[in-house]
Amino acid sequence: MVFRSRMLNLLTFCGTACLLSACGSSTTATNPDKSTGSRAADAAAVSPYKPTATFQEIMDSIVDPSSDVIWEAVSTTVDAKGIHEKQPHTDAEWHEFRRRAILLVEAANLIAVPGRRVAKGDKSVEDGAPLREISVELVAAADNKNVAAVTDLGGALDEVCESCHKVFWYPELAQNSATR
Repeated sequence: MVFRSRMLNLLTFCGTACLLSACGSSTTATNPDKSTGSRAADAAAVSPYKPTATFQEIMDSIVDPSSDVIWEAVSTTVDAKGIHEKQPHTDAEWHEFRRRAILLVEAANLIAVPGRRVAKGDKSVEDGAPLREISVELVAAADNKNVAAVTDLGGALDEVCESCHKVFWYPELAQNSATR
């Protein structure tokens, strides 16, 4: 209960801060003739956020370890001793799963911050939404202790990650497979 109260306070504070910063900022008209890179630079210049970590550092520090927890939360192993089912059972296990899903939600927001250094221009802004949407569903699955949803959403998370990897991690490999 204390955790939920603190989380609610934190979310309320963050939401209020975002609204206040939006109200206090001036906007400039977007020039349709500007290149994507130039628009990204303009957005970064007026953004109150000053990102220091690269896109890849966020992937390595937040997304990868959190995704691993999500993917390893539910499994079935068959060996000489029988069938072993693994899934969260205790409140503490579900809490850890939920923490990792929250990290993924917020990582999607972090990669979309204007000015974030990435391998390919500002494409991360578009690519953050699918990660955020799946991660929000993972939070709901944890809240409902829904193992079936965790399994389904784990597959969807893998698809989201793979689609991003084809753009940022190994675009040459993705192009080669598309031409075959």
